[in-house]
Amino acid sequence: MFEEDIFEELLRMRRRIERLMRSFGSLASFEEAESFPVDISETENEIIVRADLPGFSKDEVSVNATENTLTIEAKRKEERKEKGERYYTVERKFGAFRRVITLPVEVEPERATARMKDGVLEVVLPKKEKKRGREIKVE
Repeated sequence: MFEEDIFEELLRMRRRIERLMRSFGSLASFEEAESFPVDISETENEIIVRADLPGFSKDEVSVNATENTLTIEAKRKEERKEKGERYYTVERKFGAFRRVITLPVEVEPERATARMKDGVLEVVLPKKEKKRGREIKVE
C-alpha cells in the first residue's frame, strides 16, 4: 500500500512538471534560443568546427580559442523601426549569442584560422603535437 501511494504521488508530480514545462516551453528550445548549431569534426592533424550563423556578418562574430576550448560570440543589434511601421510577426533574434565548446583534444590556438562564408563560420584548429616521453636511464 505504501509503494502505491509513492507511485501515485510520483505520477502526480510528473504531470505537474509536464504542465509547467509546456507553459514555459522546453529547456531545449530555451537553449537553442540563446545558441546556434555547430558541427565538430577531426582529421589527422586538425579539429574543424562549423557553426551556422545565418544573417551575421563577419564583423558581428568573434572567436577565441585556448588549448582546450573554443568560444564563439555573435552580436546583432536590433534594427530601428520606422515610424508608422507595424509588424505582424517578429521572429528574428537580436542581442548576444555565445557558445563555449570543449574541444576533444588539445590544439594550438595561435595557429587557428577562421572564415565566414554564406552564414557558416568555419574554424580550423591544428592539433597540438603530442610530446614524446624521454627515456630515463636507470642507475
